[in-house]
Amino acid sequence: MSTSHLSKALIGGLTATLVLAGCGRSDTQRGGGAEGAPVGTSQAKGHISVWAMGTEGERLPELAARFEKANPDAKVQVTAIPWQDYAKKVETAIASKDTPDATLVGSVDLTNFASTGGLEQVPADLVDTSSFYRGSARSTTFDGGTYAVPWYVETRSLFYRKDLARAAGVSAPKTWQEYGPFLKALQKEGAKWGLSLPTGVAQSWQSVLPFMWQAGANLMNEDGTEFTFTTPEAREGMKRYQSFFTSKTASRNGPVSLGEVEPQFVDGSTAALISGPWETALLKEAGGADFVKDKVGVVALPKGPKSNAGYIGGGHWSVFKEAKNRDGAWKFVRWLSRPDVQQDWYELSGDLPAVQQAWNEGKLKSDPTLAVFRSQLKTALPSPNVTTWKQVTAVLDAEIEKVAKGVSSPEAALERVQAKASSIGTGQPR
Repeated sequence: MSTSHLSKALIGGLTATLVLAGCGRSDTQRGGGAEGAPVGTSQAKGHISVWAMGTEGERLPELAARFEKANPDAKVQVTAIPWQDYAKKVETAIASKDTPDATLVGSVDLTNFASTGGLEQVPADLVDTSSFYRGSARSTTFDGGTYAVPWYVETRSLFYRKDLARAAGVSAPKTWQEYGPFLKALQKEGAKWGLSLPTGVAQSWQSVLPFMWQAGANLMNEDGTEFTFTTPEAREGMKRYQSFFTSKTASRNGPVSLGEVEPQFVDGSTAALISGPWETALLKEAGGADFVKDKVGVVALPKGPKSNAGYIGGGHWSVFKEAKNRDGAWKFVRWLSRPDVQQDWYELSGDLPAVQQAWNEGKLKSDPTLAVFRSQLKTALPSPNVTTWKQVTAVLDAEIEKVAKGVSSPEAALERVQAKASSIGTGQPR
């Protein structure tokens, strides 16, 4: 698993924030028209131009060559674009109506691009939506339409020092009730901190919202027109986050840079952390393969009163309205969604498949760590599909920091989040 996956999770959202949030609130932004016309089953033809970011952009040509072999009259041209540049390029291409046929899109950025009207809705019956992980499929929708097809996914689970757990005679926690005592037991074995948590750095919300979801919170009302951050469930989730600091299980000064926590985990000063599938590679780099084999355990997030939901992210494929080869582009996207192709892509890139059936063969089926993430993906949830979410997350991160530092109560923090989020709006008509 390439460490670039973590960079994508951070850079994609931050870049789109800078490019698109400047417009502020807009209650008139809408998606682009009706469901796309059906796409036939004949072979693809012609030149198909696509944009892909980071490692995907570098490795996709190898996979595209297999598509070309199956569709000899088609030629896929892949342009690799750095993640930090892609949001501006997509926005500029849509505005100028000079786009490629298709593009990879970070899941957290889709609503902003769809709201411009520059993406075509997914054609009827192109793919079976139920074949994807539920949270991933949910993140492809906006304003009643579907604007992308899931390609790869990522989520977070609990990494812990299993050697310390063995020494303490405790098993990994399965519920909130077991969480605190488990971490305290690891601290008694020499760890200064039981758990590493973000404390306000950008994207902290991705680690904190799961506590609210686990308590049963819905962050928006049923019709998606209002935020709901002050429900009892949301407060319970924020209190759970706060409890790790008041109990001195987690440091009030969490990690602020990539690669900061891994040395602490390796030397035993931090006994657990919440991270994604890329973490295994980071820990191997910091401590070696034997360290990971002998001393690292991975389990699903402990279940709260409602669920053990974590955050789901990943990448989707979208086709532009101005695509010159719409038919070829959608056929390429459909091909990328085949379970066997998803398996091939995992072997090439390490990206976890969005199609559930792809996990039924090979390492995706047999690897015990991947089995944890497979389980986690079944309950993982995306962020709200609204154009103003990036602005709201800035407010969330600031208030999360106040709770972590002990200068605000969870209740007061969420009241401020609710007030500011209501002022920002959802970008949807009320």
